[in-house]
Amino acid sequence: MSTEIKRDSMDATAPDLSTKLRETKLSDGNSQKPKVGFTDLPPSVRKNIYKHVLDTELVNLGKDNVSYTHSIKDGVLHFKASRPPFPVETALFYTTKQISTEALQYFYSQNLFIRFTFHSPDARHSKTMLSDSGLLFSTASPSKISECTQHALDLTLVEKNSTQTRASVIFPAQYLPRLINFLDQASRTTASWAPSHSIFATLLNTYNFAIARLQGDLLELFRQLTNLGKVEIDGEALLPGYAAGLQQAMLSASFDPEAWLASLESMTVAADQARENKEWELGVQHSQAVIIAMTYGFLTRAETLHSHSQATSDEFAKRVQRLRWRNELGIGKALFKKWQGITEGGSAWLTDASSSLPVEKKRAVAKEMLEAETRSSYALSLVTDSPNPASNPWVQSLPVETVPLNKAEWFTDEERGLTWYACGIAHLVLGEPLFAAGDLERATRLRPGGKNFEDAFMRARESIDWEVRPGTGMDRAGMIARG
Repeated sequence: MSTEIKRDSMDATAPDLSTKLRETKLSDGNSQKPKVGFTDLPPSVRKNIYKHVLDTELVNLGKDNVSYTHSIKDGVLHFKASRPPFPVETALFYTTKQISTEALQYFYSQNLFIRFTFHSPDARHSKTMLSDSGLLFSTASPSKISECTQHALDLTLVEKNSTQTRASVIFPAQYLPRLINFLDQASRTTASWAPSHSIFATLLNTYNFAIARLQGDLLELFRQLTNLGKVEIDGEALLPGYAAGLQQAMLSASFDPEAWLASLESMTVAADQARENKEWELGVQHSQAVIIAMTYGFLTRAETLHSHSQATSDEFAKRVQRLRWRNELGIGKALFKKWQGITEGGSAWLTDASSSLPVEKKRAVAKEMLEAETRSSYALSLVTDSPNPASNPWVQSLPVETVPLNKAEWFTDEERGLTWYACGIAHLVLGEPLFAAGDLERATRLRPGGKNFEDAFMRARESIDWEVRPGTGMDRAGMIARG
């Protein structure tokens, strides 16, 4: 039986309580939590916030349609809108230097604004064009618009050589197809419309984008227009020869599939020449421009191109497919050559944690090696006429019914061997020797005696680690590329 005596609570003395109170300390729970400001957030999070408040498409989701009224002052149209056409949070432009710089960069590069000026002897034509085309545009005054310098493209349409400015507005590039469709319909409706109009387009800012992409977003759609009275395309950043080719297409009396393909073949020759000169990035951009032009061609003129192919017993489709293969393979090879000094040791750059390669450079290498693998796979899909739609580059960007005909017999075994070799080298660099060995074995069978084929095949076989799951190397490269 326990003899422990329990102390009654009433036995506590005042000195005991006062001592305990003195020893008790209260801490502010908030003092341990660091304050997080907007600039402390990861760049990806900040970018996502900018997207929701500065993207002109997203900020209009769920909003009522915009209607415009106008007045004429000194012969120039001035517009008012039923609501702000682009309700973006411009307050971000006037905060700290870092936030302001990031927000402005995102705002202009994401929306790719176009300043559109129309000269016409009749103001009513301007009003009709802007209202019937479905453009959503800023209502800033013409004087304010004339002061803009950060937009992507200056576009001027002149009717009958008029010097009278009737309207000047700014709109995001996402609405450019509406304007092009309106101009195309006008030229189809009235035979005299196109010859009496001139177009002047100048690329002003590139925002560090790849130039082929920017040409595609801002200029390639203009190939839909023909028989214009005058055309001038300008911009220091444009790829060599691109402006001249586009001008020629827009001045032609009508769309000619053979002339269209000839211009793409000329661009491909420029890509090959750039690669011969070891100007790898220029070669990539030329080939990208060809692929973008092909895509837009089959998006906008699929019926004409398919009919012409049938009329030539599919010889036209054969030339198209061989040109696409040549450019896809060319991009893959150029990207590999661009970083060959770093990747010549195989996948060591990818797996060596002690590598002195800067993080940003390693990220760039990973991103472009994955792109090289994708492009080589696209080329392989074409050269083998693979039934797998996931690897067909046309299916990635076109409705299935517009994809041009392809046949494996349009390519030689040597060309197939060269393409398998490119895939094998890409897989070897990305730390996938098992995939590489399979690719390179096919390459050596299809192209016996190919330069470095046997050596690469043996290197791939000797590098196989059967304890490593296939796909691990590409997963690792993907993680590095994403940062």
